[in-house]
Amino acid sequence: MKKQSVAQGTLILVVAGLITKILGMINRIIVTRLLGEDGIGIYMLISPTLMLLTTFASIGLPVAIPTLISRANKRQKKILSVSLIIAMASSLLISIILFFTAKPLAVYLLKDARTYLPLISIGPLLFCVSLSSILKAYFQGEQNMYPSAISTLVEQIVRIIICIFFINWLLPYGVIYGVVGTIWASIAGELASIFILIVMFLNNMRINHRGANLLPTRLTSQNFKDVIAISLPATGSRLIGSFSHFLEPIIVVQCLYQIGYTSESSAKLYGAVSGFALPMLLMPSFITMAVTQSIVPPISQAFASKNFERIHSHLNAAFQLSFLPSGLYTVLLMIFPFELMKLLYGTSTGSDYLLIMAPFFLLYYFQGPMTASLQAIDEASRAMTTTLISSIIKIIMMVVLLLIPSLNIYGLIISVLFNIVFITGWHYIIIHKKIGYSMDLRAVINGTLIIGITFLLGRYLSATMSFFTNPFLNMIFIMMIVSIAYLFLIVICGLFPTQKMTTSIKTK
Repeated sequence: MKKQSVAQGTLILVVAGLITKILGMINRIIVTRLLGEDGIGIYMLISPTLMLLTTFASIGLPVAIPTLISRANKRQKKILSVSLIIAMASSLLISIILFFTAKPLAVYLLKDARTYLPLISIGPLLFCVSLSSILKAYFQGEQNMYPSAISTLVEQIVRIIICIFFINWLLPYGVIYGVVGTIWASIAGELASIFILIVMFLNNMRINHRGANLLPTRLTSQNFKDVIAISLPATGSRLIGSFSHFLEPIIVVQCLYQIGYTSESSAKLYGAVSGFALPMLLMPSFITMAVTQSIVPPISQAFASKNFERIHSHLNAAFQLSFLPSGLYTVLLMIFPFELMKLLYGTSTGSDYLLIMAPFFLLYYFQGPMTASLQAIDEASRAMTTTLISSIIKIIMMVVLLLIPSLNIYGLIISVLFNIVFITGWHYIIIHKKIGYSMDLRAVINGTLIIGITFLLGRYLSATMSFFTNPFLNMIFIMMIVSIAYLFLIVICGLFPTQKMTTSIKTK
């Protein structure tokens, strides 16, 4: 399997990500309709805990491995061996701690005893996620995105099939068991992904690393230090974000309880934001994730040779590739928030929040490439500091704003949006100071105007024009008109990715 250029790698991951996102959307629709608002509320209460524990278990290894492997061809086996040892040990430790702390976490912090069984079920998932993420990171370091793309697709397909089976089997015993079924389905999906990755890894060793063997190798303390030197700062940044997210439902439930909400109503309100609105807003994230995964190795190589101009090229490409689809998606979401929510989830719950949050999430779509760039240019520690400061401010804002009865759950929304603006802005400042990168002001202004113009066009058409008697067909037709107008303005303003740009980001 050959290495791909950044453009090729991004394209592979975008296509796979699009298919995966569609499959994930199908899975979410199935889960939402089977579990209902109550079940989704329970799942979203434990979701931040799952993210936090996954971050602990992986210890930043998915970031460290691509960087180290892209720089050191002769030490790949040792890097992979060290990473596997660290990941399995940390997963075991976290699982043991979870087993003994799940009950008090469910009863006293989340204030919902129904979350106990789902929390216990997370343990086996940690091992699977850690192993699959390490194998995917290995291939990313070799700039080969096919294994990651294929394994992710298989994972989603298996998850959907198993999810339908488990939920239908377990739901008659209660909604709690239905939630547990979704976690078991995730474990099955990860196991399928691991199987595919191991097969491709062995095939890669046979074809591209002839003479290499899979026998145990002698590891030194320096091997562990090399991996930990990059993984720990990256872990710190992700850990802070995950811990902040872990505290989120706890703070929401506790604060809303203080102003008169019950645990059940608090869970539903939090589920409306984090279980319905946020997934809609995060739909384009598979594109930014693809861009992020593709630019780390080449930026790391360019930084090692002090080729800042090449890094600027990678960043410009990453931002353009991120903006083109996410900008259009934001416009369409702002025009039809109620209709799209109803279409996908069969409920309008959370649609009121979309119009407020969507414009700010344009900045969020740039966060991935920025964070990856900071890690590739050895600024992971400063990224961690930024995340720490923003998380502290976010938590303080949540506590203050959620206790205001007139704001209630909007206190959470305001805090989340501030966090996005702060992190994106500060990361840009760090990159600018480190490598002298500046965004094209004309492109920023043109992009903002394009979004504003197409949004107003869409709102006008949806309010005054009725091209079809069927509301769904009318919405689709207006979305097509807006999309054509958006792409036309993108091309006119020179924001469409060009051949020159894509060739400039090929790796050496």
